Amino acid sequence: MLSRHPHILTLALAAFLPLSGTLAETTGFYIETINRGSPAPGVEPIEETSKTYIANDKMIVVNDGADATDLILDPAAGIITFVNHAEKQYLPIDVQAVKTSMSGPASEQMRAMLGEITTKVEPTDETRRIGEWNTRKYLVSKSGMMQVEQEIWATEDVDLDASRYTDMMSLTGPGGMLANTPAGIAQRDEMAKIKGYPILTKTKMEMMGTSMETETEVRIIRQESMEDSRFEIPEGYTLRKMGSSIPMPDGGQP
Repeated sequence: MLSRHPHILTLALAAFLPLSGTLAETTGFYIETINRGSPAPGVEPIEETSKTYIANDKMIVVNDGADATDLILDPAAGIITFVNHAEKQYLPIDVQAVKTSMSGPASEQMRAMLGEITTKVEPTDETRRIGEWNTRKYLVSKSGMMQVEQEIWATEDVDLDASRYTDMMSLTGPGGMLANTPAGIAQRDEMAKIKGYPILTKTKMEMMGTSMETETEVRIIRQESMEDSRFEIPEGYTLRKMGSSIPMPDGGQP
């Protein structure tokens, strides 16, 4: 679905430090996204910001709020880690292990329900400039266990490929419940019609009689220098055991 910043204070301090004392840095992508929507029907809509950093084949999504949970994705290791700063705890999820554990009647029933979802993408000739980018409008509809209608404005102005990370989180991706099943392949092929990086996504979803609307808008995409330690678990945080509840991230868009 998806295709293709130095910190002044850090650089100033580094100029006065010996080479062996400087922090390891690399150049990556910084993405800032505004997320709008209601946490539940009838609840006043909220607006939150998520900040995404991509470098060294890793991604971290930093969410707003004192109780927010950050998300670290490491495709090479196949690990998704939830980091809760309020409780100073982290929970790593082995994607392949979860996929392997998906057996039994309940999993097969869920896989069958997901396989019945029909996805259709309609590219349009409608274009629009959003922020710094020229975008094209795509209409997406999904039907099955839920009804989803999306309006996606994507740009090919940025050379950013985040598919490795979105695949980790996707039910139809290589590590998802549908993996390389015919239904999963069909859904991925349809979504591949969207060319470029989504800048604005408006979503309407109906499931079990409940409807919800959300909107995500990318405000910033830039390359910047970032410390390698940004993608690591903060010192002093403890491991959260599987089975213990941990607040899930509010969302955001990689």
